[in-house]
This record gives sequence, structure tokens and C-alpha cells, in this order.
Amino acid sequence: MKPEMHAGDILIAPPNMPDPRFKNTVLLLTHNSDDGSFALCVNRPTQHLVSELVPDLNLQLDIPLYWGGPVSSQTVWMLHDRQWQTTNTIGVNETWSMTSNLAMFHHLADNDRPKRFRVMYGYCSWVRDQLEQELVGVHPWRPESSWLVAREPNPDWLFDIEEDKLWSSAASLCANQAVASWMP
Repeated sequence: MKPEMHAGDILIAPPNMPDPRFKNTVLLLTHNSDDGSFALCVNRPTQHLVSELVPDLNLQLDIPLYWGGPVSSQTVWMLHDRQWQTTNTIGVNETWSMTSNLAMFHHLADNDRPKRFRVMYGYCSWVRDQLEQELVGVHPWRPESSWLVAREPNPDWLFDIEEDKLWSSAASLCANQAVASWMP
């Protein structure tokens, strides 16, 4: 049976995740279709600031830069709430949007900011059906070492918990949702 995944769900790396790049990561699924899946890692701050990405713009952006994933590390994304938008903003679901363009840096510098946001470089992606195959353990993947899934978490939860505690909190959320789904 194909697992149902929706934009806005989170993927939680299990404790025995075989890929070390994803140890203790929490990913927000931003796109899932017949074309493939796309997600952004939300709990990996780097030692860099957003201003380091655009030194030629001479903007004061003392905003932490996050690692979004291992694919296309030259791309920059801002995951943010739906109330804010600019050119090239794409809706993820009813709660989240994402933006990738130069104008977002100017907006941030002018203090025109979303209530909740993270700026990250790179992203995570899967080809058609790959994520679903990982989740159910189609060879070469094993279900016991694949992603845990939590359905559309509350945005306050996602952004109010410190990054170093987000993975354990996400695992608890996943367990609570699983138990609640078994109850009548």
C-alpha cells in the first residue's frame, strides 16, 4: 500500500538512519506528486549568516543560515508562513510558502519579514515514487531505517522549539499521532 504523503507533513530521520547526512534531521515536505518529492531540512543551522550569501548587496542580514539538504547547494530558499509573499513565492499548503529570489534579501533587510521563516541553502529530493518506496521498505531500503512521518505539525511547534530539540520532539509527535490513529 502506497503511503499517503502531503505537502506540509514532516519526515523524521529514525535513530538508525543509514545516511549520515540525515542523522537527527527533520524535513518539511514541500512538494509530493507523480513527478517526485521535495523537502527542506528545518533543524540544521549552520555557522553562517544570510548576509554572507549576498556580500555584494551590502545588506545587514544577521539571520542564521540553515542547511536545507544535499541537493543543489547553490540554491537558496526561504520557508515561511503564507501571509508573506514576494516575487517567486510558491504556496506549499495552507500554512507554508517558500520563496527563492534576490528580492527576498532586500525585503529581509528592510525588516519586511514573515512572522515565521528560515533561510536555507540546498534541498532534499526524491524521484517519482522513491520516497514512498523508502517508507514501505522496497529493496534496497528497509522500513525500520526509513523516515518517520508526522502529519502537518502546528507551525508554532515547528518554529518555537529549539533546533537541537526538534528531532526528539518530532519523534514524539509522530508517536502520538500514530497512537491517536489507532484509537477509536
